Amino acid sequence: IPNTKRFFRFVFSLLKRRKKLVITIIVVILVILAFRIFLTRRYSPSTPKPKVVAVSVDKGFDFPALNNLGKPSGTKIRLKIAQVEKSNQVIVKDQTFTAKNNKLFLIVNVELKNDATTPLNLLPGDLIRLTYNNDENNKYAPDLHNNLVLISAISTKLDRVGFVIPEGARNFKLLIGELEGKKESVAVEFSS
Repeated sequence: IPNTKRFFRFVFSLLKRRKKLVITIIVVILVILAFRIFLTRRYSPSTPKPKVVAVSVDKGFDFPALNNLGKPSGTKIRLKIAQVEKSNQVIVKDQTFTAKNNKLFLIVNVELKNDATTPLNLLPGDLIRLTYNNDENNKYAPDLHNNLVLISAISTKLDRVGFVIPEGARNFKLLIGELEGKKESVAVEFSS
């Protein structure tokens, strides 16, 4: 029995030492993990915040609505240019795109109002063109648009069209009108 006591004392002393060793190892691992998390958060590249400059336009136009087959329905849709934004980022289908190579995005926010009791359609991308830098010879079609937009009965739908523009572009004009018809010019002036 004395040998058994000695054996248990030896085992307990090992456990005590090992316990301190295990605790020390766990503490060291936790410190390393905390330090690594700190460094990752501090030095990880974050997505840059968008730089947006907006100007209110608030001009409305009436256009023939289209049925589900894309043919004129005999009723009108009110297209209102609400606001125009210049930005270095745009979100399309839950994806963020950042402008590169000295380009920006010019986003035209529109409100499409349907007073009819049936759903109607419109093609905003065909109704808006852009000129800039006093160049009247080139009329740019939107790079971003939603094709045929359905506007529910007795409702207003928010939509947008977007253009990719050079960073130094100035003197913007939106040309609003049907492809084969007369277009009305709307000047868009940003303060900067």
